[in-house]
Amino acid sequence: MKTLFVINILLLLTSCGNSLEVKESPISDIQSITPQEESISFETVRSNILKSHCIQCHAGYNEYDIVFADKENILDAVLTGRMPKNAPSLDEELIVLLKSWVDQGAPLDSTVTEPVTAELAATWESLSKKVFLPKCIQCHNPQGQASFLDLSTRQSFFDQRDYLLGNFEDALNSYLVEVITDPNEPMPPSWSNIDRLSQEEVDAIIEWVEKGLP
Repeated sequence: MKTLFVINILLLLTSCGNSLEVKESPISDIQSITPQEESISFETVRSNILKSHCIQCHAGYNEYDIVFADKENILDAVLTGRMPKNAPSLDEELIVLLKSWVDQGAPLDSTVTEPVTAELAATWESLSKKVFLPKCIQCHNPQGQASFLDLSTRQSFFDQRDYLLGNFEDALNSYLVEVITDPNEPMPPSWSNIDRLSQEEVDAIIEWVEKGLP
């Protein structure tokens, strides 16, 4: 009987020790957030990282296509501590989550590993998502640093057409195209760390203006 009592005490102490060891293991916490055998969805990254730390300044990061296209820059900015700006660095668990998602190919969900994206078109729907949101609207919105020149809606472009666009038939010489193609001080500005517009994007904007902002 005494031997049985001693065995029970030893088992109890051993189980308590195992419980404490699991709670103190940081690897266990990381694995619970970043499953190693299942792919991580964009929604997991959006809800855990982008929504709380990025979207306030980078409104476009609410869209999968935009984040997928900029995923390497986002990861680099986080790993080097440049982002989040004017805020503490992300927790190690969130950094591991983001890196794992990018390493997996940045899947949309747990089954789709390749992005389904439409080609850039000369329409507001396409340009707003692929150009204006990621490259303009974080400053040019009613609450942004450049709120005096709102570019967040199609209507705002139309309301400012005389200033921005001039003659719809001469989009190439409009103020909008001049500032995004300026060789010395183009928009977005160099200090923003946002990539300049590609020739394809500029051509799409010109076509969009010439068509009357469809």
